[in-house]
Amino acid sequence: MAPLASVQGQVTALFTKALKDAFPSIQQDALVTKGNPKYGDYQCNNAMMIFKEHGAGLGFDSPLKVAEAIRDSLPPSKLLGDISVAPQGFVTVRVSPEWLSSKVGECLLKGDISYLDLPRKRVVVDYSSPNIAKEMHVGHLRSTIIGESVRRVLEFCGHEVHGLNHVGDWGTQFGMLIEYMKEAYPNFQDQLPEVHDLQEFYKASKKRFDEDADFKTRAQLAVVDLQAGGEFARSAWQKICEVSRLSFNRIYQRLNISIEERGESFYNSMIPPLVEELKVRKICQESEGAMCIFTPNISTIPLMAVKSDGGFGYDSTDLAAIYHRLFVTRADWVIYVTDLGQEQHFHMIFDAAKQAGWHRPPLTRCDHMGFGVVQGEDKKKFKTRSGETVKLGDLLDEAVQRAALEISKRVEEQSKDGGEAFLSNPEEQMDAAQKIGIAAVRYFDMKQNRTSNYVFNWDRMLDAKGNSAVFLFYAYARIRSIQRKAGIDVHSIPSNCLQVKHPAERDLALKLLQFPDVIEAILGDLHLHHLTDYLWELCNTLTGFYMKCKVLGEEAQSCRLLLCEATRKVLLKSFQLLGFTPLDKI
Repeated sequence: MAPLASVQGQVTALFTKALKDAFPSIQQDALVTKGNPKYGDYQCNNAMMIFKEHGAGLGFDSPLKVAEAIRDSLPPSKLLGDISVAPQGFVTVRVSPEWLSSKVGECLLKGDISYLDLPRKRVVVDYSSPNIAKEMHVGHLRSTIIGESVRRVLEFCGHEVHGLNHVGDWGTQFGMLIEYMKEAYPNFQDQLPEVHDLQEFYKASKKRFDEDADFKTRAQLAVVDLQAGGEFARSAWQKICEVSRLSFNRIYQRLNISIEERGESFYNSMIPPLVEELKVRKICQESEGAMCIFTPNISTIPLMAVKSDGGFGYDSTDLAAIYHRLFVTRADWVIYVTDLGQEQHFHMIFDAAKQAGWHRPPLTRCDHMGFGVVQGEDKKKFKTRSGETVKLGDLLDEAVQRAALEISKRVEEQSKDGGEAFLSNPEEQMDAAQKIGIAAVRYFDMKQNRTSNYVFNWDRMLDAKGNSAVFLFYAYARIRSIQRKAGIDVHSIPSNCLQVKHPAERDLALKLLQFPDVIEAILGDLHLHHLTDYLWELCNTLTGFYMKCKVLGEEAQSCRLLLCEATRKVLLKSFQLLGFTPLDKI
């Protein structure tokens, strides 16, 4: 199958050639946008500007004349159908139905859908990043699912992608925890506790650390022993990490997350030689007893490569991490997916990496994908009724329970109406609830502008008629239902049977071929809501197609079955990028 290419990009290329041929003395990028559907699909907006800046010198007396010159210079192309010129100077083109028919058959019906973003890059995506000895909570939701989808989009585009989980697995807290567990849970290395027990031990150890001077001394010695590779401390630390890892992996399995753990401890041994090198190069300087890197373009507060007490903190680890990713891994592109509160910190890290010569834009690219907070109805951080942080596992459980309730209601209604209950088997119902519930949470999150806070709302999340994953799942299941009723293997229909004629067929074909434009938009600004917005528009376009074009038993049945199959494949690919598994029946 031929890789997809941006329709708007191809139209822009044609107008770029037209501008160059019509006005060889003028250097101007083609300004092409989506047009008013009443007049056409895409619109070139250069004529007015050219008239204002050069009209008299070129001998044109109106923007209309400039636009006509642009239109007349458009190179011949099968893509172009009707071309119109407005008095204001807009040149509007309609994509030809023949080209649409050909490209849907060529790019969407033969084999897997593909897209290439060249040149191919090595990309590191840092996401999720929970802390050892603590349960994952709702605050980890956004980083985990946004990061996973970005990783999937980049892999779909042909890049070599490394998804890394920068877990908090190092620091003074482990001295406290190890020392406390020696007292309270002496056989913990043989009988592993659950992660929620570790979290309670952590709280208790912090209280002891703050109140008991003797315990504090022993905890600090335990940290020294851990950092020096002491056998007991290292073994205890590994056991604590193992308990947490099992807990994380249960969540990752439910969310279908593929990520490689590479925690803070991985970089610990790199920090001292790295600091020495930066000191020699005068990038790292002493300030008030600490070794600092100044980033005046970003902040007046420096990064502390070494704290005044001689210890290493988050700044130290993040400097070592970006060094390893850019200089050792040789990544072309590094993306950090964290909350917006850390935006300045990471821009300081990027600036330090530039000073060190590891980050060399435009040869390398570093992005911070910041996101807002999940809120309750009170517009404050989402909490339980008792005021506790919502555990991510509990949130997913509730999503599945609510979806199961909606499914049982639907099955009951189908039974009362005398229709076939597609999910009459309890096992099928539970499988559907798992898929719908978790997809609903993911979609509701990712349809938001990621830089905004949003209010968590179960009703809107599971609304079968609104902009939700449930609505998308119904759209997919309806296609599968039509295909079953047709009783025809759609792959046996020749692709040349796809002849777009009806306006609703044309609208659907054009919307399908705009899928790569969405991918390009995500590559540009790393906002996933471009894809969720597109899916909502596509499913509404599909609904309009059904209303105006009967599929089965019509002369155009073969063409319309092919359009349905192309839509199913675009939906399926989009679902995969967002981490969903659709249902053939609901």
